[in-house]
Amino acid sequence: MEPTTVEGGPFPLLGQPGKDGSEALPLAETPQARKWRITTTSRHTVSGYLPPWAAEDPSEVDVPIEHLAARLVDVHHYADFDGQTLRRVRTTQDGGEPGTLHLLSGSIDCVPYAADPEPRVPTVTVNVTPECWLSELGPADVLALAEQLRAQADRLAYEVHPALLGARADWAAAHDEEEGAGALAVRPAAGDFGGCA
Repeated sequence: MEPTTVEGGPFPLLGQPGKDGSEALPLAETPQARKWRITTTSRHTVSGYLPPWAAEDPSEVDVPIEHLAARLVDVHHYADFDGQTLRRVRTTQDGGEPGTLHLLSGSIDCVPYAADPEPRVPTVTVNVTPECWLSELGPADVLALAEQLRAQADRLAYEVHPALLGARADWAAAHDEEEGAGALAVRPAAGDFGGCA
């Protein structure tokens, strides 16, 4: 079965006159339906919907019929999204040396022939840290995660940052006092160097 073709001519753009001379609103042209297709060596064909956001087309030809089931399980539609990059951070992965850490990147995923029903519809996977992945997040889960991250960002900005400034000011004041008294604090006690007074 061939992909569906959407019929229709070009749509008028904003600012171009309509048939009655009025200004037309912009209309997006309907994209042509896409399909993936796996064809076996025995000419059996299985096809399915290929989302417009999918990064790859899993289509294949000349698949041995005995491998068809495995190929279908491997059909995975995905679209990656970027996260945040922290530079010059120390991590245990690189032996404590400053490096780069990537957080909160991920993908929209759909595995139509998955054994479990959850991944058969689009879900989100988020790489929280290199060792921690949150998978199969539905729409409510994504919004809940966004709220938690927003709350943590507010905590960092409005609680931790002022507390850090206060802690540094206190630290500096305490060390300024020590420097004023430093000459006395580090003077060797009498008798430490052969009894010199």
